[in-house]
Amino acid sequence: MNNIYYIPEGVTNLKPLFPQIDWSKIVEYSIVVKGNNSSTIAESRINKVDCCCLDDKVRIHFINSFGEIDSVNFIRVLEETETKSESWEKSLKFPLDRSKGGSYRKNITSNETYEVETRCYGESDQYWFKDLMNTPKSWIELNLPNGFKESIKKEFIPIEIADLKLITRKNERRYEYIVKIKFTMSNDNVTLR
Repeated sequence: MNNIYYIPEGVTNLKPLFPQIDWSKIVEYSIVVKGNNSSTIAESRINKVDCCCLDDKVRIHFINSFGEIDSVNFIRVLEETETKSESWEKSLKFPLDRSKGGSYRKNITSNETYEVETRCYGESDQYWFKDLMNTPKSWIELNLPNGFKESIKKEFIPIEIADLKLITRKNERRYEYIVKIKFTMSNDNVTLR
């Protein structure tokens, strides 16, 4: 009988399993599963801890080719907001009072577009980015605003990754792979009138 075990890879998942490790001093790690006779059964890719700047870090979660959720860190390069609306006009009454009429906006929608990149992964990790490019579902990890205080809740907001080309192998400068993606939020922001 074959048993399937899911072994977590993220630091948050591994901290309770290995409390003796000071994760603030870890730069990169991999997970190795050993059998009864100490032979290696499985080994993960090399995971890099905090390879992106904390202020501009964007963490994207996605469904990989095995149907499981995976994650990649990026650095935010550009963030844009595009707003669309319709116009309506409130008629002026007699006697004319310009402060109570005029043109207004209605049906206002907006959406954010992000451009992100990472240089943290090499040629051996490009299969992972193929999974990201082919994923049907993906989410951005955001800390929800809490007024002027530090955020107390993390949320996973659905995003739509734009179609693009990905260089998975090159002959020159093979040690450096820059992965750039563009995505928008799956849901528009709507302002009710």
